[in-house]
Amino acid sequence: MFRPLAILLVTGLLASAPAAAQTPIQTLKSLQGKINKLLAQKTKAGSAAEKKNKDEVKKLVNSLLDFPELARLSLAKHWEGRSEKERTEFTGILKDLIERNYVKQLRSNLDYKLDYKTEKVTGDSALVQTIVKVEKNKRVTEIQIDYKLRKVKGTWMVFDVITDEVSIVQNYRSQFNRIIRKESYEALVKKMKRKLEETPS
Repeated sequence: MFRPLAILLVTGLLASAPAAAQTPIQTLKSLQGKINKLLAQKTKAGSAAEKKNKDEVKKLVNSLLDFPELARLSLAKHWEGRSEKERTEFTGILKDLIERNYVKQLRSNLDYKLDYKTEKVTGDSALVQTIVKVEKNKRVTEIQIDYKLRKVKGTWMVFDVITDEVSIVQNYRSQFNRIIRKESYEALVKKMKRKLEETPS
C-alpha cells in the first residue's frame, strides 16, 4: 500500500496548466499521456537527456500543484507568525522536496490505472473523486483518491489530495506541528533542508 505522500507523487500531478475553460477533471486528465510518455523514456543517469526529462516533469508539477496554498495549510496556525521571507523560504523548500521525490516515486509505480469518477464544483473550489487500481504481484488493489482544487488566476490547481480518507495537508500539518511544538519552527526548517540535501536532484 502506498503512503499518502507517495500517492500524491504517483497520481496527483499528472497535468500541465489548462486553458481556463477546462473543468477540474479535464485539467487532471489533459496531459497524463504526455507525463507517462516522459516517464517511460530511458535516459542515461547523469546525462543531459535525463536532466531535460526531469526538468520537463518539474514544470508540469509546478503548473498544477498549488505550493503556496499547500505550504500555508500545512503550517496552519504557525503560518501567521512567519515573516514573508520565512514563508517564501518554507514554500520553496517544500516545493523542492516534492519535486525531487516526484520522478523517483512515479517511475517506480507506473503500473496503475486511474479512473475519474465525479467532480463537484463550488465557485472557485472543486473536488474530483477518482479510483486508482494498482497491480502488484498479480493482485489489483483499488484506492480512492480525492483531489481538492481551487482556481488560481483562472487555472485549476491542486492544493490537497485525500487518499482513503487521509489528507496530504493533514498529514503534513500533523508532522510539522509535532516538530514545531517539540522543538521549534527553526528546527523544522533545518530538518527539511537536511532532507533536501540527502535527496538527489
